[in-house]
Amino acid sequence: MENKERCIQRAKELAFQYQGTLVGCAHCSFSAALDALREEGIELVSPEVQNEIFKALIGLTGGCGNMHIGTCGAVLGSSAAISLAVGIGREEQEKNGKWQRWISYYNVKEGVGDKFVKEYGSIICRNILMKRFGMAFDSQFPGRNKELFAQAEKVGCRHANGCIISKAAGWAVETIWDLINNPEDQSWVWKEHEPEMDLK
Repeated sequence: MENKERCIQRAKELAFQYQGTLVGCAHCSFSAALDALREEGIELVSPEVQNEIFKALIGLTGGCGNMHIGTCGAVLGSSAAISLAVGIGREEQEKNGKWQRWISYYNVKEGVGDKFVKEYGSIICRNILMKRFGMAFDSQFPGRNKELFAQAEKVGCRHANGCIISKAAGWAVETIWDLINNPEDQSWVWKEHEPEMDLK
């Protein structure tokens, strides 16, 4: 348990650090989760593959394309980390049946989605900004990022335990840690959603 808590805290710290150096919620939450796990000897993918996934996530920051009207980038990045850990790939889907997708859905919803809804009332970027900062920002306009960071400082979001991105990375690590270290049969998930599936 001590290692798990240490890894969760490390993910939060890395996410906060990366937000200052790499800037952005999707790729920072994803990278922080994977890097913290790697420090504990859990490598989901190689650093080279991680960098390729980073490229895919960077544009999803700020509610997709920094438009703030889509799903929060921290939700997307941490969800990508969880889904990666669940390990249901295209090959598995094609070989063993599409029903397995429900296991990924379940872990993302439980691990990140439900926690965001409980804490912020939504997984939508603009709604989360309104809840956390009392205002929303359109970062497409020059100077708005500075306003966002100033407001984040004012409401106590400029530290590892208060940052939205840090929380997302921590929640991802918590979920992934349990998936790896306390594995359980989750076939009940798809059976609940597709009870008519014939797996013969």
